[in-house]
Amino acid sequence: MCVFLSVLWLAAAAFKLELEERLFGQHLATEVLLKALTGFRNNKNPKKALTLSLHGWAGTGKNFVSQIVAENLHRKGLKSNFVHLFVSTLHFPHEQHVKLYQDQLQRWIRGNVSACANSVFIFDEMDKLHPGLIDAIKPFLDYYEQIDGVSYRKAIFIFLSNAGGDLITKTALDFWRAGRRREDIQLKDLEPVLSVGVFNNKHST
Repeated sequence: MCVFLSVLWLAAAAFKLELEERLFGQHLATEVLLKALTGFRNNKNPKKALTLSLHGWAGTGKNFVSQIVAENLHRKGLKSNFVHLFVSTLHFPHEQHVKLYQDQLQRWIRGNVSACANSVFIFDEMDKLHPGLIDAIKPFLDYYEQIDGVSYRKAIFIFLSNAGGDLITKTALDFWRAGRRREDIQLKDLEPVLSVGVFNNKHST
């Protein structure tokens, strides 16, 4: 069925416990995901689609996080017909075909959200995605009530990127040198450096 799993179940301690048990050493991700997902699902009239952007080096758990999220939104997880995974280098490998990819991607998103308002779209390797394709996605993330008769406000978009991995590592190292624990790092410690660093990274979004 095209419905998210029970809001009450998602908001319960079970989701938090699963993140803590399966996602080792990522306290910030656990806090942000729990707050964002429960808040979004408890909102019966969201003003825009939920957008999650996960950054870090390969192997830090970004894909694992998206898997956990998918499993807690749709019963079959990544195998659900309502969860769609795109890998930049696999699905959009040729720069000369960007215009074709743009049209195909927009049609795919439009068609699937038309069929299921609660669709989940996961984009891996965002740091390798052509800017033209990012532009193709942007309208679906904004505050439009509808686009061509379709509302995207109940959809979820998850972006995974290696960009910013070095900045996250540097922040963790600075905390360690100052005698502070990794768990003491707060989102406010990372947001400024990530916003500037990722923006200035020519290979990132």
